[in-house]
Amino acid sequence: MNWEHIKTSIKEHVWGPVGSAVFHVLLIVVLVKFATQGGDVQMVTQQEVMLDTTDAKQPPQDEKRVEDQLKPPDQQQDLNTLPTDVPTIGSDDTMAGEAVAGNDRGPADLGFGGREGSTAFGLNMASTIKSPLILKGIAKGYGGRFGTGGKGKGGRPPAGVDDAIVRALRWLKAHQRGDGGWGYGSKPEGTGGNNDIAVSGLALLCFLGYGKTTSDGEFGPTVEKAINFLKTKQNAEGYFCPVKAENAFQQYPYIHSMATYALSEAYGMTRIPDLQPVMDKAVQIIVAGQQKESGGWDYQYAKGARRDTSLGAWQVQALKAALIAGCTAPGLKESLDNSVRDFKKMLDPKTGHFGYEKPGDRGNQFLGMTAASVLCLQFVGHGKDAETMTGLRALKDAKVAWENGGGEMFPLYAVYYITQCRFQESAQSFDAWKNKFVPVYLKAQDPDGHWPAMGGGQSWGDESKLGPVYTTTFACLTLETFVRFLPTYQHVEGTTAPATSPDDVIVKVL
Repeated sequence: MNWEHIKTSIKEHVWGPVGSAVFHVLLIVVLVKFATQGGDVQMVTQQEVMLDTTDAKQPPQDEKRVEDQLKPPDQQQDLNTLPTDVPTIGSDDTMAGEAVAGNDRGPADLGFGGREGSTAFGLNMASTIKSPLILKGIAKGYGGRFGTGGKGKGGRPPAGVDDAIVRALRWLKAHQRGDGGWGYGSKPEGTGGNNDIAVSGLALLCFLGYGKTTSDGEFGPTVEKAINFLKTKQNAEGYFCPVKAENAFQQYPYIHSMATYALSEAYGMTRIPDLQPVMDKAVQIIVAGQQKESGGWDYQYAKGARRDTSLGAWQVQALKAALIAGCTAPGLKESLDNSVRDFKKMLDPKTGHFGYEKPGDRGNQFLGMTAASVLCLQFVGHGKDAETMTGLRALKDAKVAWENGGGEMFPLYAVYYITQCRFQESAQSFDAWKNKFVPVYLKAQDPDGHWPAMGGGQSWGDESKLGPVYTTTFACLTLETFVRFLPTYQHVEGTTAPATSPDDVIVKVL
């Protein structure tokens, strides 16, 4: 037997192709192992709703959640429910002017036109990121939009609500100015000085409230321009109303808080990096402007004897939105906790009404103050307190009538708050209330999509003078309670939710 010939044949016919195959298989295995262990891949660990056709991938158990990577460690707890204990009162902060004696304006007096100035720059959208919308617990009761079948707390919106909201958004889009803002007063695209900042904030909230962000096909450019408009109106100190010392600007806290509210929601839903410092600086103004002894707020963020329920409610809404968004401004939670004492002391236990400046004042004419107080107490984790329940009982007989405004001061303003606090109260309460306000609102909407003033200008607080952007935004936000894409609209449960919940939804914007 020729062993040399056999060895040569093996080398030529077997080892060559087999060896090559084995080598390449081993090389592929090594490369795959390296890629899977050494890559820097981020994955989402919760329920995902994709806005395109990308397939969801199941991450490894030890992968960090996307929102945990976006927030500092001390902000990673669930922020939907706040503790009910009130912290020790700290030292007073001295910022803002003096109280204006004898002032008796209503909540819709949002300031006056005047000088404008800003040192802020616009958004550099090229440097921003399209990140997931992390909506804690929103799958629970979103009216079927995320597969809940309309069995949640809000249920499916009644027929016509979605159409009414979309028509309102299209009307707002059509009347947006080139600079991204909206006008205050009779002309929606006109100019009303610093009041434009306030109504532009309300308009932006309407788009965000329906889940429309900068990535939306129809409304994305509108939202982007609105965000940019508000951002560039913030001055170097952090105020959204440039002049704060003159008496003509005594009500600028309304303007500032509405803009802060809108941009906090915008940051929370889009994670545009440029918005975080804007939000943080704006929140510091609100926290420093609080009357630490009373827990309330006043015009010019004054630290005198006067405090204002309507103005305080906007500060709380702005702070709650910022808290949910992960704001890092010091004292934010303490400020929300301190506000509880201010609202509670405005209750008149005999009537169940919360007052505007004093306990129970204007209660029968202005249920909006009772509803605003109740909602703020609910937002800060005091929804089951005796004062809150007393106020809710006082709202049971509230009426909605477009022709006379139901006898209310600023009726659209009042229904906005009543609707939200009835939603927070219970499914049964909201179900009874929606049957009152929804048919009236759908019937009153103009064919072009906007809403006129409720009451036709006959109420004490004539909302017709405030312009169609004001009236349309309040009506739209009220109807959006059903879809409540805004994190602050979500139901506040009595206990803190677990860090990971099957009701959490992540909308991945690609």
